[in-house]
Amino acid sequence: MLSALAGTYNRFQSYELAAFWDTLVAVALRTPRPAREILTSMAEDRSGLLLDFELDDRPVVSGLRQILEVLDRMEPETSSDFRLALLRIGAEIARHRGPYGRTITAEHEQLMLLLAELLGMDSESDISGAVV
Repeated sequence: MLSALAGTYNRFQSYELAAFWDTLVAVALRTPRPAREILTSMAEDRSGLLLDFELDDRPVVSGLRQILEVLDRMEPETSSDFRLALLRIGAEIARHRGPYGRTITAEHEQLMLLLAELLGMDSESDISGAVV
């Protein structure tokens, strides 16, 4: 989500990373277990996760496809909760990048619709649920 919205695979600005980590924690608190446990495990080793991510040379879409393959093998409710959490993280990052850090630009809204589609979600209703 961060790469898709920031437009880079590495060399994130410190404020982008701060917004991402804050958002990850905030979204995790609103996510049902066991999807919450996946999110919190990501936050536990921030530097290791970031290094792994920066060394991964796959395009964003390829990375999302691999995540979907894993999610498809999970319990449907956990998979759905995690997909929604990813959209919420994306929506919050988009909001941080928008005017005054409060609104999502039209460009980022279109990108969020594409990401929802890639995650196999009903774009309109899930984006609406993620943005609140």
